[in-house]
Amino acid sequence: MRDPIAAGPRTDLLTHTFLAMERFGPDPTDVYFGVLLRCTGRVPTLDDVRARIGERLDRLPALTSRLTGEAEWEHDPHFDIAHHVHLAPGVPVEPVPVRRLMGTAPDHDHPLWRAWLLQPGSGDSWGLAFVVHHAVFDGTALLHALRVLFDDQEPAPVAARLPRPLAAVRALPNVFGTLRPAPDLPVMGALTGERRLDHASVALADLRAVAEATGTTVGQVHLAALSGAVREWSAAGTHVRDIPVCVPVDTRTSGERDLLGVHIGLHRAVLPTGTADPAERLRIVARRLSRRRMAAARNAARALVDDVPSRWSGAAMRRLGDRRAVALTASIFRPSSPSSVLGSAVQSVFALPWLPLGHGCFTILAVHGHRASLSVLTDTGVGATRDLSALWADEVAALRKAVGIRPALTDTAT
Repeated sequence: MRDPIAAGPRTDLLTHTFLAMERFGPDPTDVYFGVLLRCTGRVPTLDDVRARIGERLDRLPALTSRLTGEAEWEHDPHFDIAHHVHLAPGVPVEPVPVRRLMGTAPDHDHPLWRAWLLQPGSGDSWGLAFVVHHAVFDGTALLHALRVLFDDQEPAPVAARLPRPLAAVRALPNVFGTLRPAPDLPVMGALTGERRLDHASVALADLRAVAEATGTTVGQVHLAALSGAVREWSAAGTHVRDIPVCVPVDTRTSGERDLLGVHIGLHRAVLPTGTADPAERLRIVARRLSRRRMAAARNAARALVDDVPSRWSGAAMRRLGDRRAVALTASIFRPSSPSSVLGSAVQSVFALPWLPLGHGCFTILAVHGHRASLSVLTDTGVGATRDLSALWADEVAALRKAVGIRPALTDTAT
């Protein structure tokens, strides 16, 4: 067993991959992602937030570590919490592109994260936005770090994983699938480098009810709804083909739920966007992304990153994430966000997606309490006439209707 908190960041293939994306991308902030916690209750001061985060940082050395020239990590001897936690005047308590919050990316002389206190405007909600370089954390690690900072829950010990290099063989069919290029979508125009973020929320009970009625999972219901939304959003109507997308998978084992760092793999999944019937789309998604297949995909992705020489695994990862092979990214955060921040209840959690080099659309589903929220980050060159997140919410309702489920009676906070 090992302490999931005591160890600092590791350097591996994924570290180098995300650092290369920062180096060669048009804007270094594009490799930063995060979450917005919308809270109700007493609004803390900036000093309150800095003090709370500062007193817990000894449990999160990744947040006080900086990069050296050799892409290794070391403790920042000049760490100052005031350089990392700020106010965001004029920013609404709504998801916005990370670039709007950051302005410019932090240099590598200091830890690669930032947080902002968003004070209420006309309403009574306030927010905390937290963003981090993807070379430091993935989504699971970020949400776990926020629980360490703001909840009293102690992490469980992490069981050591045994190397399984042969498991990477199972990733080969997925990699070979990238030889078939993704179809051109009419909605995808010339990229501008500017960003737009849309979001929508639905009752989590609706997703669960559809899943229970059909013997599927919440994730499968979400991807079926996203398939219908992309079908409409792409402006190709009934002529649209099935579309391959990149689905990041959390590769942690059952004994590694509290493991920090970056532990993800990429899975190329073909969404049934060419199918008109919502219920049939769900059946196809459930078959193509079954529990068994996704478990095998996670094991293969972990072995590919951890147990295979990087000269081979790096090439495979680049192909799986290449925009020419996938139309967009569909990510899902594990439901593990903090329940409160400085005594104020967390009402909603919204993802703040990033956008890989050459891509035009990245979606992340976040779940908290009774709500499921989809955040959609697009390049402004994407010429959609309708908001993909709103179409997704409509498709959740269409799935619910297709299987004969009445709307959930729950709070309607968005």
